[in-house]
Amino acid sequence: MIAKVVFVITLLLISMIMGIVSRAIIKKQTIFGKPPVPVFFFVLAKMFVLVNLAFLFLKGLNIRVENIFVPGGFMNMTGLILLIIGTVVLFISTISLNNDLIFGLSSSDSHKLRTRGIYSLSRHPFYLGFIFILISSCLFNPHIINILAFIGAWLIHHVIMIKEEQFLTSMYGEEYIQYTKKVNRYITLNT
Repeated sequence: MIAKVVFVITLLLISMIMGIVSRAIIKKQTIFGKPPVPVFFFVLAKMFVLVNLAFLFLKGLNIRVENIFVPGGFMNMTGLILLIIGTVVLFISTISLNNDLIFGLSSSDSHKLRTRGIYSLSRHPFYLGFIFILISSCLFNPHIINILAFIGAWLIHHVIMIKEEQFLTSMYGEEYIQYTKKVNRYITLNT
């Protein structure tokens, strides 16, 4: 049963990513901006994410891999909960960003600072959603390659978040600084 749910959610994630790219192509929008870290690390971070998504897809297909240990029912249920939460957070942040969704730093002045809705809970809900999804992949398949890919993805994306925050501070100044005092990078529980 868990494998079927994981399969459906993985297909939804793939469809969402394809939809974002397709929409940008149709509307002739820029989807890639200037990477906030050297291109090698930017691409490496995305490759790590793909590795985690591949392991997630294997779980959805109910294909067993040689893991460090066999995850029990609690880990599988926790993984499923994180997968669902991560997907919902990713979906809401994607909808909230609308035309401003760009991978990298935007050179456009038309982008708006988001501070309401899901952005009142996290400065980086898109990344947060993916982090939950990647953790769920590791819980479902605690394979050394999956775990190392998650660690690599998280470390590089953490640096990307810091660089994006520096960029946003230079763009929005005091408005962004005040926002960072109210909202945490990952999760703000006291709203």
